[in-house]
Amino acid sequence: MVEVLIYAAVFAVSAVFLVQILTTVTRTQLKQTSANEVNAEVSFVAETIQRLVRESALVENDAGVATSTLRLRTTASSTDPTLVYVDASSTAIYLQQGSQSAVPLTDDKVTVGNFSITKFENVGASAVVQVDLTLNYNTSAEQSKASQTWRGAITRVSAATFDSSILPSSDGSLNLGGSSSRWQDGYFAGSLGLGTSPVSGAKIKSTGNVGFTTSTVGLVLVSPNGTCFQLGISNVGIYTTSTVTCP
Repeated sequence: MVEVLIYAAVFAVSAVFLVQILTTVTRTQLKQTSANEVNAEVSFVAETIQRLVRESALVENDAGVATSTLRLRTTASSTDPTLVYVDASSTAIYLQQGSQSAVPLTDDKVTVGNFSITKFENVGASAVVQVDLTLNYNTSAEQSKASQTWRGAITRVSAATFDSSILPSSDGSLNLGGSSSRWQDGYFAGSLGLGTSPVSGAKIKSTGNVGFTTSTVGLVLVSPNGTCFQLGISNVGIYTTSTVTCP
């Protein structure tokens, strides 16, 4: 009887240790499974955003403003514009390209803890997009909870090339260059309208001054017989004309 009691006590103690070991192993396995799922989805979202930014023609976000939507312009009409955003309930991150339906980049196994996009302008260089991303494993079980955060800075790798019109989001609200950040040269195959809307056939229409930086150049006019004259001005303000090669 004593031996049976000893064996039973030893078995009970061993069983307790075995249960604890099994519980620890199971908990660790669940935690690792959750972490692997979260890490895989974070990597997929990060790699997708990096590829989209690097292949884009323009990052349309306002500089220095953190937002939950990444707005990109592309050269292909089928993918322009491209949006990456988180839904209102933070359940998933979506990708929408052109007129196509939005597709989720994450599934129901994770929820979005944070998704923030900030664009930074670099003078003389391409814009940089900072991405702050946190995904959480979608579970209420404490032993299965896992979270992964990713932060990255992405820049475009090529100059912008467009195959469609470049239009501002609203009339008369955005600038092309600035007083201290000017473009070097501009080349146009058609008319250039300045100020108010140009009338039909006008090449340049401006509500401000059109100036020339030297007296050797001026306005060229074509006479009815096809002769071209350059309009200039003397030192006392008298108009002068001289024949020139027609442009």
